[in-house]
Amino acid sequence: MGLFSRKETGPRVVCCPNCGGAQEIASAALSVVCRLCNTTIKVTNEKITNYAATVSLETCGTVTIEKKGALVVQKRMVASELTLKGSLKGNSVVFDKAHVAAGAQLVGDLKARLLTVEEGASLKGFLHIVPGDGSVIIDPPKELAGKLKG
Repeated sequence: MGLFSRKETGPRVVCCPNCGGAQEIASAALSVVCRLCNTTIKVTNEKITNYAATVSLETCGTVTIEKKGALVVQKRMVASELTLKGSLKGNSVVFDKAHVAAGAQLVGDLKARLLTVEEGASLKGFLHIVPGDGSVIIDPPKELAGKLKG
């Protein structure tokens, strides 16, 4: 932490939502370019409080869907952490932990390293949990499959 601020200082490690490659970035960065697949990586946290529909939501930050929030994704939602209190419809990849609160609805496939589900939550889809120190492996989009280095 900085001397006069509450923000974290120093570098942090993020995973690219497209290729899954890890890289170190500055703590103040809002977006960076992946060194492996040359795509722009969004690093900000997302908070959904109302209905939102999008083709895909990809960030290296946290996605929080509030109780009255609803997110519909056509392709996929990728984040480092997910806190679901409302509803999420679409496939999701979470690099670290996903938390589904009581009364929340998840419709679609979910890949995560750690999943916590409160009693009263509704889940419909395939759950792929990678326990321990394993890392979540994502399938790159078809348009990037031939462009990845190494």
